[in-house]
Amino acid sequence: MSWNDKISSAFGVADKKFAGHANDIESAVELLEMASKEGVSFADYLTDIKAWLKSQDCSPQHIEQEMGKVNDLSSYFKT
Repeated sequence: MSWNDKISSAFGVADKKFAGHANDIESAVELLEMASKEGVSFADYLTDIKAWLKSQDCSPQHIEQEMGKVNDLSSYFKT
């Protein structure tokens, strides 16, 4: 299974918010690790996640907000 097959696991099922819950944070970390192990550049990582959000019919505003979180590495750590 490729890293991008697991993108959805880092987002809330209903709200499509990135790393909003403990399980989503854990999945986000795994997603980033998988992409890194597969040699995916961070730019390609972001592009694929943005494409996934678009495929989920998220609004441009929601996509912009969530991509800000995806791009912020502090989102990948429990607070």
